[in-house]
Amino acid sequence: MDFEKFLESSDTDHQGRSLNDIWAYSDFQIEYTHNFIQLIFPLDKPSRNNFNGLYLDDNTTLERIKANELAQENVIRSSEWFLGFLARNDQWKARYNHNQLRITRMIESLRLLVSDDQAEHCKSIIFRMVGDKSSINDDTLGFWENA
Repeated sequence: MDFEKFLESSDTDHQGRSLNDIWAYSDFQIEYTHNFIQLIFPLDKPSRNNFNGLYLDDNTTLERIKANELAQENVIRSSEWFLGFLARNDQWKARYNHNQLRITRMIESLRLLVSDDQAEHCKSIIFRMVGDKSSINDDTLGFWENA
């Protein structure tokens, strides 16, 4: 899969989905589809939660994405889309929830592909959503803080 072309929305993923197809997901699809988050928020390391095994495994692709304004804009747009899902739903604010891993990935991907400022901006929105009286476990909060 060509991550740069996918993030530009000029190609599909390994399942034939475009970025626009994923952005059109309902909240139900976002919650229960587990094979898109690694594609819209790619990282440069494998993950035990990444069932398709796709990640940015070479520096050339990583550098091309970092130099590609459209790909970066779409990573930001994906973060805004996912933050909208989180704002409409509260299940992720539990002690443990799979969306908490997705949040960590989103922050890390923004930092890797876009900028520290964009990652920090996203992180601040997450912490505002969580508020002071959170039941989210301390380990997860630490992962977000250090992402």
